[in-house]
Amino acid sequence: SAGSAATMDQVVRNIVAWGVADLADAIRMAAATPAAALGLSGCKGRIAAGYAADLVALDGDLRPVMTWSGGRLVYSCR
Repeated sequence: SAGSAATMDQVVRNIVAWGVADLADAIRMAAATPAAALGLSGCKGRIAAGYAADLVALDGDLRPVMTWSGGRLVYSCR
């Protein structure tokens, strides 16, 4: 069995740095693909009306600076 200890933000940084995908596609891969794999694509994985407001704001280095869960700010390093 294979696995990884990488966090999703690290995976996004790697995908972009390695030229596998641009930032927009890397973010889509990090959000929509897992939601679909878990059968949650009708309520997670997009920023749209009716979807769970679970968001992560990244800085210019693609590191998390804020996190919202259900539309509530639950983490901020600023």
